[in-house]
Amino acid sequence: MKVAIIGCGEVGRAYALAGAAAGYELVLVDPRPSAATTAVADQTRAALHLSPDEAVGDVDRVWICVSGDLVKTITTSLIGNLPRHAVVVDLTTASPDDKRECSATLAAHGIEYVDAVIMGSVTLTGSRTALLAAGQKAGEVLAEFAEFGAPVQTMAGGRAGDAAAIKLLRTILTKGLESLVVECFMAAEQQGLRSNLYDVLTDVDTIGFVPFLEMLITSHVQHAERRMHEVERARAQLAEMGCPSVVLAGTEARFALTSAALKDKGPGQLAAGDVASTIAWLLNSARASETV
Repeated sequence: MKVAIIGCGEVGRAYALAGAAAGYELVLVDPRPSAATTAVADQTRAALHLSPDEAVGDVDRVWICVSGDLVKTITTSLIGNLPRHAVVVDLTTASPDDKRECSATLAAHGIEYVDAVIMGSVTLTGSRTALLAAGQKAGEVLAEFAEFGAPVQTMAGGRAGDAAAIKLLRTILTKGLESLVVECFMAAEQQGLRSNLYDVLTDVDTIGFVPFLEMLITSHVQHAERRMHEVERARAQLAEMGCPSVVLAGTEARFALTSAALKDKGPGQLAAGDVASTIAWLLNSARASETV
């Protein structure tokens, strides 16, 4: 199989080395190749081009590894140059809408497109980093990445943009959690209580992470006002310690919105522990507040 890798930063180079080890014939495309890119091209015996124009005429796969804001330009540049059997695998962090547009652009010319997202750090795990993908050829494409040792998951019935949307949803959770963890552990360290903090977090290990998250959702409506006041006190304490919080103001606002909705319309007929009805109530409350 012949693969063109467009974009030879850290991600592109990692997949180039893995592809070469798997026996693929490679073509590398980078308008400003670094010394590291040139070294990988030499190591893998891959042709190195500055643009895809004359590089992709006989390839089976195109792996796009550029920054997300460039993917529409790259996709457009492939039209008229690719063979009809080629599959374009978009490994960028482009938005769901941009990925859907790229898919439609290529589909109009009979070219298959797969929306693939990297669900981890290539810096840490290289080509073995987990992948999620959507698109008609997603299963076939991910089987090839699985040969590198990457955990792979195909979205059944997923369309282009769906994998990117999942990645952004995961970002809301993980990056928000990251910010809270940074502030929490800084405060714990300053008070000499970090080891004690570990002790009281073990219940999450016992419950399991996803059930823990669902418990937070279902109990949020029930305890919103009380928890809002807890957050107020925590934020005040951090300020007094000289570790003012950047994140907790938003957390407090979230609880305040739920609290206000409860006072306005009540919790309705929410079943205890029912995630779906709780989320539906929260969404309806948010829509109602937007129309006020």
